[in-house]
Amino acid sequence: MKGNAMYIHGRKCWFCGNYGLIRLSDGRIKCKLCRRPYSINKLKRDLDVLYYFYLEVSARKCAKELKLSYNTVSRKYSLFRKSILKSSEQNFTKLSGYIELDESYFGGRRKGNRGRGAFNKQAVFGILERNGRVPSFCETERGTVGTTSVCNSG
Repeated sequence: MKGNAMYIHGRKCWFCGNYGLIRLSDGRIKCKLCRRPYSINKLKRDLDVLYYFYLEVSARKCAKELKLSYNTVSRKYSLFRKSILKSSEQNFTKLSGYIELDESYFGGRRKGNRGRGAFNKQAVFGILERNGRVPSFCETERGTVGTTSVCNSG
């Protein structure tokens, strides 16, 4: 969080990196160069949610800790997952050599069926290349893998 001090204290623009900022009457900040207004408090909140996402804390626990709405945190977590998916799709290359395949089901602890028949679980398919690269994809339907879908578990 120390590396973000210039942004959090309102000295540097979050969007373009310019140092010329204007403080507005409603408490927000506006950049002189790109002219985009934003709130320092919202920025702090988003960075805190990102930090909890990085620590792999569930959305419900993060919402409770930061005293935010679960829907707000869940929406941010989904946005982070989509960004990760977009980045991994852009950096996608064909696997080569020895590879390992595996699938798992993610979601909270639920009573009832386990494995393929489980209710409210997201199936995730992982591929490991022997030199350490691990692309993973969410299954959209049983037996089909969708690279554009995002796991929505909180």
